[in-house]
Order: sequence, then structure tokens, then C-alpha cells
Amino acid sequence: MKQSRTPGRTTRLAVTGLAVAAVAGITITGAAVAGTGKPRAAEAAELTGVAGAAPARAAAAVPKAAPNKVAQGKYSWQNKPQAVGTLAANGSVEIAPTVTFRTEGTKWALVSHAPGEEPYEPFGWRATVGNDNIGDGSSSGIQSLGSGKALLVNSVFKNKSAATVVYTSGRKAWYAKVYRLGGIPGWVESSAVLNGAETAKRTPGPKGDQVAVFVYDATGKLLARFPDNAENPLPK
Repeated sequence: MKQSRTPGRTTRLAVTGLAVAAVAGITITGAAVAGTGKPRAAEAAELTGVAGAAPARAAAAVPKAAPNKVAQGKYSWQNKPQAVGTLAANGSVEIAPTVTFRTEGTKWALVSHAPGEEPYEPFGWRATVGNDNIGDGSSSGIQSLGSGKALLVNSVFKNKSAATVVYTSGRKAWYAKVYRLGGIPGWVESSAVLNGAETAKRTPGPKGDQVAVFVYDATGKLLARFPDNAENPLPK
């Protein structure tokens, strides 16, 4: 992943950043919303080339089957598998303290709503269907927010068979919460808060080899990974 720097601005792909604020356990360092010129309290980093309203109402998740046992092996698992949910069209769900995931039509956004600040979208509204910048949309990629003691990671991609998503940092691994997106057939969103990730003390967020994401079907078959050379934490 390329990272470029210009005076007063750190850029990872299309996201800018400065300022610092601590929000409910997630330290978020600054991103300015493109076109506004206003600094915002969020560090935003993106580890893939995906390109990108009104708030939507929350939709109840529909739980589905998930493995009951935590995987064993060389990785230290930080949580247990979580049931897959379904997010209704134009829905909204909180994926971390002060951060929600929202959809509107076939677009999506992460929305920061930190106390004392107006809600804003660190990555803007991102297009899915018909977005030439992301090809067929099957690359899982990673967007991340935060540093300090916790790092929120998020992935949105097309894979109708995805049943389990795992994020790794060093030898730690986390099962993600996965939602099928009701308004965008075949697409899913996954997220996890990585407490104690190897990137926790680094700014402006993880490099391409510091956090990895893995997608599996219901049988445990590896369907996709990012980066491509990342070690599979759940080999069959």
C-alpha cells in the first residue's frame, strides 16, 4: 500500500488526517472530510483501492449459525465466533462506540458521531454496484479508524458465500461481526475492534502487512484474503 505525505497532511489512498481526540476507548486521529476543509476527530486509513445523506434508521440483525468453538493453533484468539446478521436496506448499525455503519441505496459509509461533534463520514459515501474503481467488488480490503489502545477495522465486499471473517495483527486474531447487506444483494460488511493490535501505537494507522483480513464460507473454506500473501489463521 502506498502512503504519501504532503505538508500538514498524511494520506493513505484518498483519506487525509491530522488532529487527535480520545473517544470511548478508541483514540481517533484526524481526518478532514474531502471538500469541506474542516478537520475532524478521526484517523482514517485504507488498505485497498476501493472508492466511494441522510442518516438511516437502525435495522435489527437477523442472527445465523456460527461456529461455537474458538479456533486453536499458533494464533491467540481475542474473541469468539459471532453470528451473521442481516442489515435491512437503508439501515444503520453501531459497529464501535461512536461509529455506525450505514447504507443508502447501493452506497455505504462509516459515520463518526463523537460527543460534541457533528456526525461525519471519514471515508465519505462509497459506491458498490457499478463502481469501476473496485472492479467486481470481491476484494475484501480494509478501512481502519483509530490508534492508541483500539483499532476499528471494516471491510465491505461482494461475496454471497461469506460466512466467517477474521482479522489478524501479528499473532493475534479476531472474529469479525458480519452483516449481509439487504439493500445490496450479494454484498457483506464485516468489522472488529482490534484491542492490542500491533499497529496500536503507530500513526497514521496500519500498513499493508500489519493487519490482514480473511473470508471463509460455511464449511471453513478460505474464499479471499487481503493482503494476498497473508498467512491463513484457520487452515483446514
